[in-house]
Amino acid sequence: MAITKLGRRYAKSLLDLAAELGKVEEVKGDIEQVLNVIRESREFSILIKSPIISADKKIRIYKEIFKGLGELTSNFIDIITRKGRESNLEAIASGFLELYRIKNNISRAVITTAVPLSDEQLADIKAKLVENTGQSIQMEEVVDPSIIGGITLRVGDQRYNGSIAYQLEQLRRQFKKNLYVADY
Repeated sequence: MAITKLGRRYAKSLLDLAAELGKVEEVKGDIEQVLNVIRESREFSILIKSPIISADKKIRIYKEIFKGLGELTSNFIDIITRKGRESNLEAIASGFLELYRIKNNISRAVITTAVPLSDEQLADIKAKLVENTGQSIQMEEVVDPSIIGGITLRVGDQRYNGSIAYQLEQLRRQFKKNLYVADY
């Protein structure tokens, strides 16, 4: 999800407050939990975006769903709900995690393969990325059989595509452009 200006502003406020209170890691865990629920539950996504359901009812539902949230995160969600900003909760949560990674010098790497990699292979790739970027790496593995083989790797805004599907597409383009016609 794209992080909006509003989402980034609220996320920064939450991160600053959590840092001031020494609860950054606790809030990060809470925000990850909230973001997972938003992304995995279509019903919850619809609920937070619904203008028909009152703020008080939404807050009661949040308290029931997120019983384990810390007081700071719970109060923050209450405030944005009362302000009518709950439809931006996903953008705020994504913004918080992005700002957290920036603050802690962590790069997010998404590796896509046709088959799952072993833990040893992931560790090797992570070690190379740490060596090349000089930052801590948060790895996310995606399995996509359509790439046929090889890997695609995205670190920040850089992308490396070493998939067989990409190489076959490049060959197809070269053959399509080839103006040489054998005359024998």
